[in-house]
Amino acid sequence: MIDGAAELVAAAQVANAMDYPFSRPDHSYLFADGAVLALESPGVEYLDDALARKGAATMADRTAVLAYGANAAPARLQRKFEAEGPGAVFPVVKARLFDFDIVHACHYSSYGAVPATLAPSPGTVAEVALTYLDQDQLARMHETELSGRRYVYGLLGQIRVQPEGLAARNAVHSYWTGYGYFAGPSGPLALSAIAAEGRRFAAAAQEDMQIQARDRLAPGRDMHDFVHENIADPGLRHERSLALSANAKPFDHPHCQILDG
Repeated sequence: MIDGAAELVAAAQVANAMDYPFSRPDHSYLFADGAVLALESPGVEYLDDALARKGAATMADRTAVLAYGANAAPARLQRKFEAEGPGAVFPVVKARLFDFDIVHACHYSSYGAVPATLAPSPGTVAEVALTYLDQDQLARMHETELSGRRYVYGLLGQIRVQPEGLAARNAVHSYWTGYGYFAGPSGPLALSAIAAEGRRFAAAAQEDMQIQARDRLAPGRDMHDFVHENIADPGLRHERSLALSANAKPFDHPHCQILDG
């Protein structure tokens, strides 16, 4: 590959990292083989009918999994499920998560972003989603989330989450980071791209989070080079994740059960 082409690839990779948590619709949708089909009324009967028309499993045979970062974004879901071939169909339903906020984690994703995780935040209501996954889809999601040992999977209990058009839940399955969440001078940093009512934490965009991480781990390093190094060098990415997590605040919701990871 010529140098100019390599530079274009690197620039695209860095731009992708900076785009986290990626664009998502402002409505519930059916993810169907990469297509995004708006759900007009995401009640159980409506969803079962929409799934049946696609030859997919009913809601009763699916696990509700919290999606608060890239897992609510169609582009990332397509990347995750494209290797599975045709047939990946599942609802992604808007939801409100009470007494939590969505904050920056303390590790790097394989594509160079500082991803999201959960933090208890009494009085905050975060705009999230629930993905309703069948057994094979959940196994695939585990492959993408748990393979790097960055996240764990479990059940969050004694919570309140209200999906659009469906009954409120007091427990839900979710992924959360085992590294803990980033703690700056004023505490956790929420993702400014994720809407929340009653937010108590300072908020930062991905670029601002990357700058704070760069200043902590490699002061003075060119920002583009710093992010691309994390993408291109898995060993360095792991070292920097460990260094970034040195002052992390652990996930401290007392009513959670780790099931995998």
